[in-house]
Amino acid sequence: MIQWLRRVEPDRLFLRAGERVWTYGEAADEVEIRITNQPQLIQPSLTPESVFAFVAGIAGGGATVVGPQTETTEPGGADLVVFTSGSTGPARGVRLTRANMAAAASASIEHLGHGPDDNWLLVMPLHHVGGLSIVVRQAFAGGSMTLLPGFDAATVAAAMSEEVTMVSVVPTMLRRLIPFGPFSDLRAVLVGGGPIPPGLLEEAAGVGLPVLPTYGMTETFGQVATLRPGSPLEYKVDPLPGIRIRTEPDGRIALKGAQVSPGYLGSADRPDPWLITNDLGELDSDGSLRVLGRADTIIVTGGENVSPERVESVLRGHPGVDETVVAGVDDELWGQIVIAVYSGSARAEDLEAWVSSRLPGHMAPKRLIRVAAIPKTAIGKPDRSAAALLGELDLGADD
Repeated sequence: MIQWLRRVEPDRLFLRAGERVWTYGEAADEVEIRITNQPQLIQPSLTPESVFAFVAGIAGGGATVVGPQTETTEPGGADLVVFTSGSTGPARGVRLTRANMAAAASASIEHLGHGPDDNWLLVMPLHHVGGLSIVVRQAFAGGSMTLLPGFDAATVAAAMSEEVTMVSVVPTMLRRLIPFGPFSDLRAVLVGGGPIPPGLLEEAAGVGLPVLPTYGMTETFGQVATLRPGSPLEYKVDPLPGIRIRTEPDGRIALKGAQVSPGYLGSADRPDPWLITNDLGELDSDGSLRVLGRADTIIVTGGENVSPERVESVLRGHPGVDETVVAGVDDELWGQIVIAVYSGSARAEDLEAWVSSRLPGHMAPKRLIRVAAIPKTAIGKPDRSAAALLGELDLGADD
């Protein structure tokens, strides 16, 4: 990656963080003094130093391991190891190569049309591909970044009204930004990392946010499908250049392309070039993809399948619900029952009526548990395992 930095005019802006700025020439110097040829472990905070350490690790010929470890791990021939979120099971180390990262950056540039004049807001965590991919694609494109140390809606909104042209957010971030509109001069706001509640994109577009739903994962170093800029606003995504998408007979999404990881830490390379994900989807006649939820989160209750994402979407539509996470809890009679943990002002009885008028009976949560804040993983995603535990404790209180 040091070559990517050196090939750009040295006085062009690379990174802005508060009052500090680094040009490409200065950034390359910062990276070079950190380069070793040994595997490196990085547990980064969102700081300029972490950005330079990450780039140095990739450039150094060893490997960078980003995740919860306390010691370096044999990288298995990878240039980068990033751990999955662990929101539906144990975190897994994903092995990524420079070729994977370059393919992902190139595909993003071609699909979204961003380049040297674009400034991408870096507010996504650096222990996740949501943040790491921004660093790589901007270095590859010769563009710049504005780094904020964490998500504060007012501060992010101010940056989006000034030098920033590109932004990546999760749905909860987007919802918090809308009251600060209207916005102008932004070229794209990528929205991913979880289900997008119905109506949210339209609401965001109404205050001038050029929202583009996107789909990707750690195994693909970020986005593999994003709604094409300029398309009519829809809750679907279009494959990036070089990516092939199909659906398996059971509805799971399968992906193939140069940016797809060869495999996981501690495992051999995948013999089949197709990565079969645990995400459910359907392909439209034009090749676009609609993501329907996770196969490994399906709740089976009384012989019926329940998508927790669908239940969450309905609950989020209630004005008294801020956030929610739905999970299944083991039950002797039903196999599993549906429980929902939520934050907000709504009363449980109000939500029961709201859900019963919008979902079949077997999908309605048997327990609605209000909390000050829903449980989340280290990267800020709703934690279903923790929600299920809360449900078990709540049910146990009745025994």
